[in-house]
Amino acid sequence: LGKLAKYLRILGFDTYFREPIDDANLLKTAASDGRFLLTRDSRLGAKSHPFGMMLLTDDEPLAQLARIVAGLDLKIDTAGFFTRCSRCNEPTRPVDKAAAANRAFPYILKTQDIISECPSCRRLYWKGTHYKRLLDELRTAISDENIKGQWPE
Repeated sequence: LGKLAKYLRILGFDTYFREPIDDANLLKTAASDGRFLLTRDSRLGAKSHPFGMMLLTDDEPLAQLARIVAGLDLKIDTAGFFTRCSRCNEPTRPVDKAAAANRAFPYILKTQDIISECPSCRRLYWKGTHYKRLLDELRTAISDENIKGQWPE
């Protein structure tokens, strides 16, 4: 579910994902953090979890996302899009271009007004060509009825 976790983070959801992790530790972590649990493991899906659980049977991450959004009737606020690090889940923050100068290509510094950074892993984010591609992918999985606000451009 690694790619699904990235999609959920891109949507702004606080998403814990770690591999490998055994079932007992996963259940314990999810319960202690108060997290809803998503799994593809039918043995795990048969167990109870105090904050809810969904068994996903599809292999395709966008189909998994569509199932979650529709099945839980989520209302996703577009203000949260692209506000978390897709790798480590930390909320990103705007970074001054001068502070990013030694880590970003000059073209990025010249063409982007806003650059964000993960305070944990220091990965940089900006609205490059991947931004529109990701939005297009997300639109295939999420109905407009499940969107709060306007889809970003």
